Amino acid sequence: MNWTRRSFLTYLGVGSYAALTAHRADSTEFPLSRRRSSPPAWFQPIGPSLADELIVAPGFPVDHLMSWGDDLGSRAPDGTPEKFGYNNDFIAYFPIDALQGGTNSSEGLLWVNHEYPHPLFVSDYSIIDHKAGKKKTAEQIMAEKLSVGGSIVHVRLEANGWKPVVPSRYNRRITAAYPEMTMTGPAGGLLRSAVGSLANCSGGRTPWYTALSCEENYTDFNGTDPKDLQARWADVPGMAIDETRYGWVMEVDPFGELPPLKHTALGRFKHENCALTRGARGQIVIYMGDDEVDQHLYKYVSAESDNPNASRAERRKLLENGTLYAADLSRGRWIPLVYDADTRATIEKSSVFAAAKKADPNLQITNQAELLINTRIAARALGATPLDRCEDCEVHPLDGSVYVALTNNTRHGNLYGHILRLVEDRDDAAATTFRYEIFLAGGPQSGLACPDNLAFDRHGNLWVVCDMSGEKIGKGAYKPFGNNGLFVVPTTGPSAGDAFQFASGPTDCELTGPWFTEDGKTLFLAVQHPGEYSLTLDKLTSHWPGGGNSIPKPSIVAVRGLS
Repeated sequence: MNWTRRSFLTYLGVGSYAALTAHRADSTEFPLSRRRSSPPAWFQPIGPSLADELIVAPGFPVDHLMSWGDDLGSRAPDGTPEKFGYNNDFIAYFPIDALQGGTNSSEGLLWVNHEYPHPLFVSDYSIIDHKAGKKKTAEQIMAEKLSVGGSIVHVRLEANGWKPVVPSRYNRRITAAYPEMTMTGPAGGLLRSAVGSLANCSGGRTPWYTALSCEENYTDFNGTDPKDLQARWADVPGMAIDETRYGWVMEVDPFGELPPLKHTALGRFKHENCALTRGARGQIVIYMGDDEVDQHLYKYVSAESDNPNASRAERRKLLENGTLYAADLSRGRWIPLVYDADTRATIEKSSVFAAAKKADPNLQITNQAELLINTRIAARALGATPLDRCEDCEVHPLDGSVYVALTNNTRHGNLYGHILRLVEDRDDAAATTFRYEIFLAGGPQSGLACPDNLAFDRHGNLWVVCDMSGEKIGKGAYKPFGNNGLFVVPTTGPSAGDAFQFASGPTDCELTGPWFTEDGKTLFLAVQHPGEYSLTLDKLTSHWPGGGNSIPKPSIVAVRGLS
């Protein structure tokens, strides 16, 4: 057999690749020579950097759009000014004329996720306070609740670059304190509504121009364990969250015509993102990852077909009624997470359910609503494949295959992560069987580690941002990679599967949320949690973007000059 790099990786499989790389845990050198191929002709790749700055390939102007705390020009329900939130993650661009069928690439609306607060900067509560067991005040908790959720920002391309439009009738916030929103689908009748949103990681954009915002680490907000920097919202009676109302997919209309909703038919787990496409009959299909070690890949298929001529209010109902599936990679099949007598019997006989029941004696799965509230337990009990932190999924714009970022799994020796490519049978996104391969293996040989968010440009190049843990950047097995970066990976031609670095982020940060304008000429990018490992305000690890002695601020930027 003539082994290519990709066929060899596919032959190895996920677990074998993890075992192959495990012995490199303490390496500080490149143990293998990096594969050499010709970089794309349209940009000059950069090398790894540990500098406290955002470095972009030469020739591409960068516009700073907005940072944490900037005024949006809008008002909260209590009349106070609304500010751009903390830890910006997912970004989606909406042409200002999208509802009229336009594709304006010089003016539009950005939906921006805000994932979690850094208490030192948001509420003046340090890791030292936390480890000492100091309780938070109601004022500190409210400051943190107002820092998460999402922002709608009106932006416009002017002669000297992209600028926010402030004030604008579109600009506004969703936070963990407001608004109250309806929960749709099978669990909606049980849960009814939720107050705001939190843990907003990545997401997606629907064909009817709404944003899907994914609630990920919803379990991190009530805890008080001194080993973890959790939000401790349970310190004050009445300020803890009801976790069953979070861990869902929220739908937001940036144009303000439709109220926000949470769709329970898409399951409850640590949602990373939503990659939307259509099945052969026009069904809406959504791929979703669960970002935790040994969790799963999911797919939702709407019961009805999308009708582009229907109203936006009618089209969004496609997310209320459909089938949620979990991936079984060993058999190349999608497992329907549908409650019936057989499903109940399988779940209740499983060791997974028994362990969960032991931890929570009140746990039960006796109907579809309870199954969706406990999606993870049902998926594992029914045979879904545990994966290595299943993060972003994206659909290739030219061939319809699905790319899935698996960031890493140090439990099993997969330090560097990899990217899967999944092809549905009959090229039908709604199919119940598939095949897959390892498209790219992270590590010194490929030049990137811990792939996270993905995006495709209109030429079919895969853009990858990475998420090495901040305390490990520049150390041990991760020393060769410098700070977290942004990479371009061709998917066709002689360089297919090879990574070329386009940008490097400042200290402690991860670059997140890459999204292109409709013409592909601008890339919006989020710089999340620079300086995250600062212990106190006089021991800052980053001063980006202000420089000098300024505190670090998560920000969004626009990179121009692409094609």
